Formats: sequence, structure tokens, C-alpha cells
Amino acid sequence: MSYSDENISNLTVFSNQCENEDVYRSLFKNSNAAMLLIDTGTSEIVDANVAACDFYGWSHEELLNKKIDQINTLTPEKIKTEMQDAVLEMRNYFFFKHMLSNGKIRDVEVYSSPVVINSRKLLYSIVHDITERKTAENELKKKKIQLSTAQKVGHVGSYEIDLNANKVDASDEAARIYGVKSGELGLKEIKSIPLPQHRQALDKALNDLVINSVPYNMQFKIKRKNDGEMRDIHSIAEFYEKRNVIIGTIQDVTEFRQVENALLRAKLIAEAANRSKDEFLATMSHELRTPLTSIIGFSDILLDERFGDLNDKQKRYIGHVLSGGEHLLGIINNILDLSKIEAGKMELYREDFVVYDAINEVKMMINPLSSKKNISVTVTLDQDINCINADRTKFKQILYNLLSNAIKFTDKKGSVTVHGKKVDGMMEICVKDNGIGILADDQKELFQPFKQLDPHLNSDFEGTGLGLALVKKFLEMHDGDIRVESELGVGSTFTFVIPCK
Repeated sequence: MSYSDENISNLTVFSNQCENEDVYRSLFKNSNAAMLLIDTGTSEIVDANVAACDFYGWSHEELLNKKIDQINTLTPEKIKTEMQDAVLEMRNYFFFKHMLSNGKIRDVEVYSSPVVINSRKLLYSIVHDITERKTAENELKKKKIQLSTAQKVGHVGSYEIDLNANKVDASDEAARIYGVKSGELGLKEIKSIPLPQHRQALDKALNDLVINSVPYNMQFKIKRKNDGEMRDIHSIAEFYEKRNVIIGTIQDVTEFRQVENALLRAKLIAEAANRSKDEFLATMSHELRTPLTSIIGFSDILLDERFGDLNDKQKRYIGHVLSGGEHLLGIINNILDLSKIEAGKMELYREDFVVYDAINEVKMMINPLSSKKNISVTVTLDQDINCINADRTKFKQILYNLLSNAIKFTDKKGSVTVHGKKVDGMMEICVKDNGIGILADDQKELFQPFKQLDPHLNSDFEGTGLGLALVKKFLEMHDGDIRVESELGVGSTFTFVIPCK
């Protein structure tokens, strides 16, 4: 309690010697503790010392004109009951809320005992302000609730082992994890609940912690006491030599282990599937490329009329076979390239080469496409663009895909321009057309594999949606990037940047 033995002793003396005016003045009037004399019949305050006047903020005269009901926040009926308990000495200590003269409410601890003064039965009360203590207790209680909630959410329990007393103080969550009732987790349970194969290692780890200061960080399995369920546990602890105690935490990581195992299984399955895909693509590339090469080669020979003249209809049909074979071979090559990139097996073969020469080679390659639609292709490069260090083949494939797309989606007699310049050590190349343009919603998915423009256009513009996806992948391999600006019915501009070195 908050009262000193001296105060309680003085109260006893006062009870026995209350007739003596000097004793009354010494023990009551001049005490540093707030004291009140209360008439148990009327609840009136009969007397108050200076300390009480200072505490409550009323003058001595004002206090004597009040009843305890005007100070204590309890109902008059409840106050009567509490005073009766004090008079009969059934209770001596009480916790109340008292109101001060300024209207503030303070938590108080009151020690009360009956006394007789001039043949009048009164209640003698010592009042002690415990507001700060109560606030601290409430804050501590709130922190304990927060800690308990956090432990429940995280499945983390805490414990303290007193090596002097061989006792364990464990949190409710620690008891729940081990499957025992709150307050029943002792040394016996801590040693017996883990599976037998872990016990020796756990004992050794604790001894090493205490004797050799070896960090305690253990993972083990337990068979929970209440339901026999197997759980995975992770425990860490520290030893405090001055107090001779071990303080630690235990965490139920069963769900984490299950997720880890599921992820591991999924990873193994994915790796197996990826291997199967690689094997399938390798086999199919051989099985498809070989006959396609033959089809393309023999179609070329037939069109050259090396084995005899062909009529127009035959030439047209063989031309369809040739273009179809070349298209199919291009699709297969694109799929294989994309697969290699995703598997991390695509390599860059860097070399120094002249940019203009590479662009001109691509221009010659797409010349049949542009000539067929009578589309002009113009190339302009700033004077400071000369050589670049990159994978020449992939650089040309980037340009080829962008130029062939531009030509594909540009009407006859349209135009396509290629312009290059240097920006902050990067080479920036723009491929601009005055074609059909691209919807804003479509622009977001342009560089995704197998994503095409409006499906209604498929009948007019063939394609797999792999070309731009490969462009972006090749540029990312070079630490470059690409962006698009387009307006429907006006045209599109694809701009890519790639490091010069």
C-alpha cells in the first residue's frame, strides 16, 4: 500500500488518544498526508487538515460545509455501503475517484478506520493521490494487451526461466503454442513436449548459452500436449547473468514451413516443366525447321524454273507455299528466341559496328515489303552517330521488327522515317510512320507476348504479337528501353534507346 507504517501507527494512537487535544493537533492537523473526519450518519465532513485543503483546493470552512458525497464520485448509496464496511472494520483500504475544487477528477487510495471523538462516532480517512500511478498502471496494462495481441497474431510466445528458483514465467501465447493452460508451462513441459530426437540438442544449446554464451537459435518439432498435434517451433533466447535468468521467445512457424514446402514443390514442378518445354522446343524446332527449310528451298528452285517453265497459276501457288513457309519459320524462330530469353539462355555477342551500315542492311531486307506497297523509307542520322558496341544481329532484328510493323500498318504510298541521334551517352532511334495508329488502351499491352491490336484487324494484318515483345526483350538485355507515341488515324512513333558502349 501507499501508506507508511508511521501513518497507520499514528492512526491507531489517534484512535486510542483522541480526547487529547495536543495529540489531535499533532497527528491530524499537522500531518503531511490529506486527512478527513467524516460523520458516518450524515456523511458530513467534520474536519479536514491543511494537507486536505491543499489537495482538494477548498478552504477549511468550505470543506466543512460539504458532504463526502460531493467529493466522491460514487452514488450516495454506494458511499454509505463503503463507509459501513469501514466502520465495521470489514475493509480498510478503498480506491475512489475524488473531485477537486477545479472540477478535475483524481484517483485516490483511502485508508479509513472508525474513531470516537468526544463520544461522537466518526470515520477517520487518510487520502493519497494515486492518479499518476493509476495512469502508469493503465498504460502498462494497455501495453500488455497490445503485446498479447501481437503475440497471438504472430504466433510468438515469450518466456523467462529463473535458474535460481527453477521456475518459468511464460506468456499466454507460449502456453497456447505448447498446448497447456495459461500458467501451467513449467520446466517439465518445456523439456518433455518437444519430440525426443530434439531434446538432447535443446539441452545442449541451453547449456552452451548459459556457460559459453553461445547464441541460442533453435528449430524443432513439438507434439502439443492438449491435442497431440505436431507443430514446427523456432526459439531464440538470451542469458542475463546478473539475474541468472534466461529470456526468450518461441514462434509457431508451422504455417510458414507449409508455405515454404509448397513453394519448393511449385519451384521443382516449374523447373521440371521448364525443362520439358525446352526439350519440346528443341525437338520441335528440329522437326519443324528441317521440313520447312526443304519446302522453302524447293519452292525457291521451282520459282526459278530450273526444272521447266511454270504457268502463272503454278507460280502463284508456289509463291503462296514459299511465303507461307517463310512466315511459319519466322514464327518458330520468334517463339524459340522468346523461350531462350525467358530461360536466361539467350546470350549477347557484342561487337563494334557502324550504325548506318546496319540500318542500311535492314532497309535492303525490308525493301520488298515497302516496294510492294509503294512506301518510302527514309533514314537520317546525326553526324555524331558512328559506331556502337552491341549485338549486331539483335540490333538489326530490333530495327527489322519495327520497320516491318510500320510498313504493315501503313497504307499504300505512305512513308516511314528512321532518325537517330545521341542523348547522354545513349543512342536514340525513332521509327515513325503515318499509318493507322494505335488506340491508347492497346498501347499498354503492345510489348506483351502474343498481344495484338484490335482483333477485328487480324483479318487484314497477320501476325503473332511476338515481334514487339522480342524488341523489348532484346533492348532490356542491352540495358535499353522503348516507348511509343501514337494517334489513331495519324500514325505511330516507336523510339528506342540503347547504350553506345
